[in-house]
Amino acid sequence: MILIDIGNTRIKWAVQQAGQLEEMHAMVHIGTNIEIQLLAAWQPLNTPGPIYLACVGAESVKLQVIRVAEQLWPHISLQEISTQKYAQGVHNAYPIYSKLGVDRWLAILGAFHEYTAPVCIVSSGSAITLDIVDAQGQHLGGMIMPGLNLLQQALAKGTANLKIASEQYPLGLANDTEAAIYNGNLCAIKGFIQQGIAEFKKPIQLILTGGDANYLADSLKLDAIIDARLVLKGLALIANESI
Repeated sequence: MILIDIGNTRIKWAVQQAGQLEEMHAMVHIGTNIEIQLLAAWQPLNTPGPIYLACVGAESVKLQVIRVAEQLWPHISLQEISTQKYAQGVHNAYPIYSKLGVDRWLAILGAFHEYTAPVCIVSSGSAITLDIVDAQGQHLGGMIMPGLNLLQQALAKGTANLKIASEQYPLGLANDTEAAIYNGNLCAIKGFIQQGIAEFKKPIQLILTGGDANYLADSLKLDAIIDARLVLKGLALIANESI
């Protein structure tokens, strides 16, 4: 089967075959019609069984993905996954459970099953989300902040003379404005993660996922597991349960 994660910036997908999740592929969808690119990427694939998808991106992007799938495989079974109150041993902390983004929910499920809880899951993409799950599978809640690019864009739009940093800089005190902005944003992200971990008040495993995960781990010297496929792993759990 094919598992698809549609985010705010990228589409990620992977094939699961004989119970094994294969390599993840990703494609930026912002500002472009992705149907031609998806057709080229998916045409070599064997006709899949069901397709399972999760979407927090635009409805228009989801419809493009569905059109491509139905064009390639006219009789395909396609199922969109939603957030649940309870699944795979994990209890959702949100009173209105559907308000928790499905990408966060699937990352939580993937982390709880793949690693030793308690876990702190930080997903770094267009936004940065943080969620904590204890050893009993209780989701304790989370936090959300703008991602690194959005932080820079907000400052550039809200001021007359400050621009988005065009380079990456080593963390620390800076002697020019671009580096100072860049490092200020990085430190905001570091503080966000440190505060989330401190809320648990016990040792906890930090897990990073999302497009900026490797960069943040290196730049902020974070002791973390990096797992780019965390959402897809959670999606695979739900898909396997459905089958």
